[in-house]
Amino acid sequence: MDAIDERFAVYTVIILICSSVGALAGGFAAAMTFTFIAFGVELAYWFGRVLVDTDRSGAES
Repeated sequence: MDAIDERFAVYTVIILICSSVGALAGGFAAAMTFTFIAFGVELAYWFGRVLVDTDRSGAES
């Protein structure tokens, strides 16, 4: 499974969670939940990408 498939699976779960929040608490709460969770997922993805990408250290030799 590559990163795109993993992100698709994660966002599918996020949408299901936010749908249940929307059914119980309302649309605004679901939208805010989706925003915070999606921000956290993207932040984790980009931090993980920076940690794995060791070829670009930024320092010139």
